[in-house]
Amino acid sequence: MYELLGALGLDDYYSIREAQNILKTTPPADPASGEDYGYLDSGSFTDIYVKEEKPLTMNFYVEGIECAACLWLIEKIPGFVPEIESLSLNMSDNTATVNFTPAKKFSSFPEAIKKFGYKAHPLKNDEDVSGLKRRENRKSLIRLSIAAVCAGNIMLLSAAIYSGARGVFEEQFMLLNLILSLPVITYCSLPFYKSVLGSVRTGRATVDIPIVFVIFAGFFISAYNYLTGSPEVYFDSISMFVFLLLASRYFLRTVQERLNDREPLGKSLFSSNRVLVRDESARQFFYQPVESLLTGQKIKLAGGDRFPADGRLLSQWAEVNLSVLTGENIPRTVSKGEIVYAGSILDSDEAVLEVTGTGSSTRIGKILEEVEHNYRSKISLSTYSDRYATVFTLAVGIIAAVSFFAVSSYYGASEALERTIAFILISCPCAFVFVMPLSFGLFLKSASDNGILIKDARIFDKLPRVRNIFFDKTGTLTNGVYRILSWDTDKLPEPDRAAVLAIERESEHPVARTIVTYLSGEGLDIPEVAGFRHLYSKGVEGRAGGHLYSLTAESDESRPNEINEIIATRIVIRKDGEPISEILLGDSLKEDAKFVVTELKRRGYLLYILSGDKESNVRQVAYKLQIPAENAFSEETPEGKSEIVRERGRSMMIGDGLNDAGALSSSDVGVAIQGSVGESMKVSDAYILENDLFTILTLIDHGTVIRETVRRNTAFSITYNVAAGAFALMGFINPLAAAVLMPLSSVLLIASSLYGQNKTRTREGAARP
Repeated sequence: MYELLGALGLDDYYSIREAQNILKTTPPADPASGEDYGYLDSGSFTDIYVKEEKPLTMNFYVEGIECAACLWLIEKIPGFVPEIESLSLNMSDNTATVNFTPAKKFSSFPEAIKKFGYKAHPLKNDEDVSGLKRRENRKSLIRLSIAAVCAGNIMLLSAAIYSGARGVFEEQFMLLNLILSLPVITYCSLPFYKSVLGSVRTGRATVDIPIVFVIFAGFFISAYNYLTGSPEVYFDSISMFVFLLLASRYFLRTVQERLNDREPLGKSLFSSNRVLVRDESARQFFYQPVESLLTGQKIKLAGGDRFPADGRLLSQWAEVNLSVLTGENIPRTVSKGEIVYAGSILDSDEAVLEVTGTGSSTRIGKILEEVEHNYRSKISLSTYSDRYATVFTLAVGIIAAVSFFAVSSYYGASEALERTIAFILISCPCAFVFVMPLSFGLFLKSASDNGILIKDARIFDKLPRVRNIFFDKTGTLTNGVYRILSWDTDKLPEPDRAAVLAIERESEHPVARTIVTYLSGEGLDIPEVAGFRHLYSKGVEGRAGGHLYSLTAESDESRPNEINEIIATRIVIRKDGEPISEILLGDSLKEDAKFVVTELKRRGYLLYILSGDKESNVRQVAYKLQIPAENAFSEETPEGKSEIVRERGRSMMIGDGLNDAGALSSSDVGVAIQGSVGESMKVSDAYILENDLFTILTLIDHGTVIRETVRRNTAFSITYNVAAGAFALMGFINPLAAAVLMPLSSVLLIASSLYGQNKTRTREGAARP
């Protein structure tokens, strides 16, 4: 195995694996097993297992994949297996999605990972992997059960000895303890040995090293003392230690699996779980669960409903808000026969459509599936605790060695060994190593429940360091919903109105969509457009009907409405350079903008506006939100925005995932609150599902609370281990008591993490007015 990795240039596997310190609970498959996967290449299996799309895709369940090193190693396979184009591994359910070349050599993947000691089970299309995962978990549960039975009986026999059993009874009970401890230190402890073998191979210290030392030292010394007639045996302590350690890790893994089995991300988009479906035989619509929708069915929605599926519009027209996909709150007019997408909102009164895609086959479903995959498989939750565990393990080893010789010189080797074993047992950093990733998982789940998609858990490390917060203007601080306040179209000839409509249809800007919506109902004969281009920070122009038209923003003014002041823009329409008409449009501040900006300033953040809009518009927003004029940047290019963010440092950028891609990726923390989900998650650290500025406060609170939780857990772990270790070395805690107290720290750290999660909910409620 070692030589194979070296020959393939994959030596980094071991360093990544040991940096994670994640226990493998399932032994890898035997590479020498004679299983032949050639059957996967036959046509009869292709229809069952392969998704006939480009590229050809097959899913596998891989036994024993539980650490980032395994993820890294397996995803390197396409580099040396030519029949595989690419693959990705989902660590939440141990499934690998493999894309193959047209050669259709589907057996190449299981054959390749068999060389690394893993076993792949091909999955049928849409097959649930829960059965395979249950079977793997059952092995861990069997190991735990054997340890429990043996440890329980050993404790009963030891209790009899401690109560005064002597002579033949004491001798036979001790023999039974020796026999019962054999399965515990062999089969039940096998995962620890495999972990240590890997750490020895790479020369890295892991948390399992002191565990194996205690098991070996305790058992062999106890066996030697029993054979020589000495009463100092530790079969009960060692067996109970292994059982409690297996139990705590099994419990933590179960909790983590429950976190991974949470509701899909997309469920928060759909508040209704039913939809009206047409029954052709009865010629009317009846309610049906959304989950049972099929392609080809006809569904009817009312105004304000979200489309539960992709479909072809059967109504004559509909006003549809595509903000979940495009980030724009401007409704689009969709005509009969056009495709509408799941997640969009119907803004008109009623619409009927024919379903063309459901669930994960919809456009939004594919986007969220990719986000979910990245969320679960690419983030590393244990880097911080791993560094801590490596240092702490080395410290425990050194202290144990020094203490053994020091105590031996005063109390003898037997007493020194008992104290040293108790010290190692109680000072094991297992709780911190395995609970800290769980803590991050709890906060990730909490963020998701609050409508925040987190791409990388490292955002929680960066959030508390942020001091400068940059806002995009349109769609972030303002609603981004323009409406026409004034436009005398009666004085504009029909060919000119048709030309304006044709040109603005080429643009995706909110102003353009407003004009398109305004003119779409006139039944204009739309001409072809040539030479269309954006005039940066001004407008658009294009040639239609033999004339050159331009629509540019010329001046601005402010008009009040019932909620906020409208920021109005005057658009001048020119034909061959001559003004022929003007449009007055308005946008308004978001209702929550004032409160959120005020609260952020109260917390000591420096606030900025970064916009490509004209200076007068940006200054109006800055003035209304009481952001200093010198912090309001206008008419900035994407490159200019990125440079400003980089210069300030310790920054958070909040904006459109597409239009502000450069600034989002240049900031320490990028938050997309507007724009396409798929595009936004490529360049930002987090995405706000609901266009709600209050959620920014929730995200920041999560960062603050998780920092407090990590510090609290670190301080407790160090204090607990130092104090308990000192008592063990002084002889106040024996090995059996140490084995019982060891998992107590895990329980206390879990309680601390749950307290932190609950604290985020309390802060969220207090942040909203």
